[in-house]
Amino acid sequence: MQIIENRTGTTLNRPLRILSILRGQWDRQRAPALQALADLGHEVIYVDKILPIDGYRKLVERLDFDVAVLWGSSLQNFLMSSSEPFFLEELNLPYVSLWTDNPIKHLFLLKDVRTPLHRGMFVADSRVIDQLKELGFENIFYLPPWHIDPEIFKPVDAQPAYQCGVSFAATVNSYDAERSKWRNLWNYHMNAAADAVIEKCRESRDHVDVFDAIGEGQDVWSLSFSLISHAMYFEQKVLAREQLILALEDREVHIHGIGSATTDRQNIIMHEGHEWHDLSPLFCSSAVNLNLTPWPKSCHHRVFQTTASRALAVTDWREDSLSLYEPDREVIYFKSLEELPGIVDHYTAYPAEAAVIAEAGYRRFLAEHTAAHRMAELSKYLYELI
Repeated sequence: MQIIENRTGTTLNRPLRILSILRGQWDRQRAPALQALADLGHEVIYVDKILPIDGYRKLVERLDFDVAVLWGSSLQNFLMSSSEPFFLEELNLPYVSLWTDNPIKHLFLLKDVRTPLHRGMFVADSRVIDQLKELGFENIFYLPPWHIDPEIFKPVDAQPAYQCGVSFAATVNSYDAERSKWRNLWNYHMNAAADAVIEKCRESRDHVDVFDAIGEGQDVWSLSFSLISHAMYFEQKVLAREQLILALEDREVHIHGIGSATTDRQNIIMHEGHEWHDLSPLFCSSAVNLNLTPWPKSCHHRVFQTTASRALAVTDWREDSLSLYEPDREVIYFKSLEELPGIVDHYTAYPAEAAVIAEAGYRRFLAEHTAAHRMAELSKYLYELI
């Protein structure tokens, strides 16, 4: 357990004692949000080791917490690994959940925490928020990616080993290999529903929202729908990345990731993956940094990481993104893969133009999109919700 240090000396008239809990491999990426809450003047206590449920229970009983701030992945882990109801409900401690993942994938678990103590869910996509409200969830709030730290993602010198025209930081696997991971013990109803989504993805060459595509014919609270949603997230990511690579034809693309896909195409250069906190050297060494978004409307966290590094982000058009980064001035968007080759050709040929846009995106990030900005917004909500 650690108490997050307040580095700013800021004080609040009524600081909150906030509990947060490590539960998964990606939780450490969210740590900048906890630091930002502490820097605002809240007392943030982070359980940085995985404990048995009784260990968490004893801690909550011993300390007088006002609220727990849980990552969606942490809440998911508790709900899927426990043999009893969620312990914070038993202890009567209010909590909120902050999502980097699409919570529609987890309705089978979340149906058990539609309770007064689950005071709020913070989600990065306005369409997903509408879907959750249609399903009867209350206190659903829009919060774009909230954990990007300008001390981690920042401008750095270009690295000769990474310098290239076009880079794509992504895990690239073959579609068949990815499909085989997720469809064990499925029945034909599940396979048929999933295949319908994949067919739409192939036809549109864009992300297909599972809830909108097949939700009407499914029990969306069922385990089978959650399994389909989870599989479609990963299968579509693999397919979309394959489509992007094909759309670029013979243009050279440097792919940095941990995927298992191989290719004999000379223009596709595969590199080892990077630690999540060591991506800025790649972004700053690439004329164009590509991104694809596995959400219906959201701005992906990769765009924020790239702009925080003062590098050019080229990403797929998503409606929520447009109010966060201005098209063609702060970030470059493509509405279809047909547009992408021309965009890549232009900004690799005119690096001065790319630098102007990268600078504008960087300034927008620093002015509005850091973890500190997001946690200041969350702090206001917490006072209202508890």
